[in-house]
Formats: sequence, C-alpha cells, structure tokens
Amino acid sequence: MIYVRVSQARPDMISPELQVGHAQKLADANDIEVIIEPIMDLGESGREFEDRKILEIKEMARNQEFDVLILWIWSRFGRNLRESLQHLDDLLAYGIEVRAAHEDFDGKTTIGRFAINQMLNIAELESNQKSDMWKSAIERRKNRGLPHGSGTRGRFGYYRCDTCPPPEPGKPMEKCPKCKEGVLNLDGNYRPIYIKLYTDYAAGISVRSMVIWLRRKKIVNWTGREIDAGDLYSILDSGFALGFVRYTLPEELYKVITREDGTTKRKRNSAHRDITAYLYYKGKHEAVIDDEVECERLWDAYVQRRISGRDADDKNHDHSAKYNVSGSLRCCGCGGGMHSMLRAKKVQKAWVDGRPHPSDVLFRCTRHVKFKDCPGRGVYVSLETAEAAVRRFLSEQVKADPEGAQTLSTRVTEAQAKALKHDAEMAAELARLDAIDQELAELRRKEDKLTDAVLAELITDEAARRRKAEYETQKSALREEGALIRARIKAKPVIIPKPDAQAIASALEVFDVAESDDQRVILRKLIRYIKVNRGRDPETKTEIFPMWVAPPPKPELRRGDVEPVA
Repeated sequence: MIYVRVSQARPDMISPELQVGHAQKLADANDIEVIIEPIMDLGESGREFEDRKILEIKEMARNQEFDVLILWIWSRFGRNLRESLQHLDDLLAYGIEVRAAHEDFDGKTTIGRFAINQMLNIAELESNQKSDMWKSAIERRKNRGLPHGSGTRGRFGYYRCDTCPPPEPGKPMEKCPKCKEGVLNLDGNYRPIYIKLYTDYAAGISVRSMVIWLRRKKIVNWTGREIDAGDLYSILDSGFALGFVRYTLPEELYKVITREDGTTKRKRNSAHRDITAYLYYKGKHEAVIDDEVECERLWDAYVQRRISGRDADDKNHDHSAKYNVSGSLRCCGCGGGMHSMLRAKKVQKAWVDGRPHPSDVLFRCTRHVKFKDCPGRGVYVSLETAEAAVRRFLSEQVKADPEGAQTLSTRVTEAQAKALKHDAEMAAELARLDAIDQELAELRRKEDKLTDAVLAELITDEAARRRKAEYETQKSALREEGALIRARIKAKPVIIPKPDAQAIASALEVFDVAESDDQRVILRKLIRYIKVNRGRDPETKTEIFPMWVAPPPKPELRRGDVEPVA
C-alpha cells in the first residue's frame, strides 16, 4: 500500500502523483503488488497525527489487509519524532514492513532502524527550523508596523499596487519596487465610508442597518463579494483603517486537548476569535483619520460597544421567547425550527393587553427565510391557529379519560412497565460504560508495567511490541464500543408516562390564565413538538407529538420532500 502526504499546495511541492509514481517504481523493482488505492492526506501537517489517516492505516494493518507500506521519503510519514516512532512501532508489531522510495532502509535491522530514526529526526528538525523562521518573520513584520502575511494582498478600501498583477492562490506575489515594502495604499474614496461605519457603530446604529446601507450604495468587499454582517465585523474588528495592525495573543493560538487515554496534545484554535484575543500595534500604513488621538478615541468607542455582548440598541431588549409555542413548532418540509414575525401594521388588528393579536403573529420556516432551500418551500402558521391546536389537543386528552380513575390501574401498570424497561436499559448501558472505563484503566496500568519491565530488561523489545499491539487492539475495540453506547444514550428520546386526565385538565386550566413564559413551560412538559403542515384547514394544519409517545424516525431529506418530520 502507498501512503502520500502533502502539507499544502505550493510551486515547489512534490505532487501526490509524483509521490505515487516514485513509490510504484520501488514496488515494481521489488515485486511488491499494490492492490489497494493509495491513501492520501492532502493539506495535512506532518506534526500532527490526529486528523490524518494513520489510524486508518493501523486499523487496516491490524486486519492484515496489506504487508508493506511505501512512502516517498520518511518525512511524509511525520515530522514529530516521538509520535512517528510510536506509530511505526505499532505497524512493525503488526508485521508490516515500512519502506521509503528515496530513503530505502531495512527497518528490521539495527542499522536500518537507526537510519530511519535519523531521517525522522531530520524531518522534525526541518519542521522546527521552518517554524522558527516564520516566527522571526512575523516578529519583524510586527516591529515594522506591517500586518500579518494574510493581510498583504489587499483589504477593504486598501490596495497593494496599481501596476502589479493581481495575486493568484498558491503562487508568490509579484512585487514592484513601489509595493515591495508591503505597505498597503488607502483608496481615498473609502475614507468617508470607513469613518461613517465606525461612527455609526459607536453611536449605536444596528449592524443590519449598516449592511443594508452598504448594499444600497453597491459597496462590495475587496474580493468583489457583497458584504454581510460577518464581513463587516471582520473589517471593523481589524482596526486597520484606524491605523492599527493586530497580532494574536500567544495563549490564544492553541488549546490543550485531553485524549481518552489521559494524554494531552496541543491543537490550533479556530481563526474566528474574539476581539479581545488580539494585541493591536501602530501600523505603518495610512489611517482614514489623520489625527491619531481621534483614531484612538473612535477605536475605544467601537471596542466598548463591541465587547459589551450586544448592540447598544438591544441593551433594553428582552431576548427571551415572546410566545408560548416558541421553540415547539417544526416545519414539515425540513423538520427545522420556525421563528415569529408580525403582519404589516396597516393590516394588523387591535392589540390585546399590550400584545399583538394572535392572528397577526406568524411563524415561518427559518431555513426557508434564510436560505430559500427548504424542501417544503417554507410553511407558515399563525399563533392563533397553533394555540387553538394546543387547546384542542389537551381537551381531547381529558375527554379520552374523563373520570381519571377508570383506567388508573391500567395506566399505572403501563407506566411502571415502561419506566422499568427504560431504566433497566439505561442502567445496563451506564454499567457497561463504567466497565469499559475500568478495563481501559487496567490496560493503561498493564502498559505502564510493560514499560517498567522493558526498562528493567525483564522482557525483550520484540515481546514488548507484541504485547503492546495486543493492548492497543483491545483499547481500540473498547473505545469504539464506548462511543457507540454514548451515541445510543444521547440519541435516546425521553419518554414520560402519560399523565392522567385530571392532571392534563389542571394544566389546561392553568394554561388559559398563565403568562406566555409559564404556558411555554407547561407545553414543554407535555408536548415534544408541533409539526406544521401545508394548507389552510385548521384541523390538518398542525400535528402534535406528546412526550409520552416515542418520536417518529426522521427520514433523510431530499429536495422536493414535503413530509420529513412524521
């Protein structure tokens, strides 16, 4: 089997096709039959193994699906010496021969093993040197007042040069003497635009209004794309137009991840960070305002509102759900949630107790409103219709058992049987999870003892490798079983015993006089969700699924499907 890794596309890279070609030549020269398609990690760093297909290769090796793993050079396997050797040891323990087309050493001999270690050590050294070079380059740019490399190609309202060709992905930029220094030039037409945007935001104007203004003026981003709220925040958060360049705080670059076996690793954080995750320095480029003091004042006002957690015009706004069925409605087209909107004022009825008339409150499919791709083409329902359906449903449950006591014994027996079955299944699942954790802990203790035995020379390295492979196989199976159990527990719906008619009647009485928040609490305890269908008939417009009935399986969505919920 052939393994290929490319960290990123660049002009001097050895393409996947070339790596496969070199590996195939080695296979042909040694009568090795390649019967499995090459496994490729494209765009993956050699310093990390978590997101690569090495674990998949080890699983295939454990199942004896291949005998020889062929690389182009050893650095393709990894640039982390410690983890690379661990994974190679595991492959060797499974009886796999690992070879490199341009650095072919016999890993079964002492000298070959030593040479492989040196190649991996050199690969890690090269990676560390490149990392140090990048850190030095970034520090130099910061000291010179230049933005990070990603900001040198262009920004909203700033351009690199009038004569140089536009940059192309994966290719180095062609720079003339005028732009070689890397300082972007301000387009004077954008000066009033930037000032207005920062001033409006600091004054409390909503971001939506600012985005609409930009679209009406046909102002687009430097890439030619229309600006949405996320783009606008990215533009203003950078502080570039006010004369700043920003660099990420070192502690915000990575986070520590704890693996299932208790070991830890560093993982790079998402590039989408809060404004407080950066340090801002004085830039060498021209700001939209000549007065530095005024730039700092406007920036402070922007930051103050930005980190407040909500827009200035929303500070006194109640963000809690307004209506009793909020969060309970589901679109029949996509199975997604629905959000409320009011009819136009000129057709609204008189408000009732300071609230809109229920017939003027409409719930629309959120997916259809946002993306226009709901398979059901976006159903809607009025609050009046939804509330009437809820009351009708609760009344029917009361009428089904008016006396309450007539079926009490039957209902109690059924509820107890369901509860016992549910509790027994859940208890068995949880008990098995505890047993898996204990078995994993025992295997880790055995591995520690194995390491001690190797250090004390009580067992040979080859025997230790075989034993470690056995432990690894057992751990993999246990982790897989534990993941399946956790998934089943998470997916298991909560099913409650059906309340008696008297309890539902009491809930209906409270529902008629309670406030919206209390009504919503009552509904959440009795109703799983309300499916909204197409059509105008109030009798068939909604379908209610109570908490004491298991929800129907959700079918796969296909464009054109209209009935995915039930």
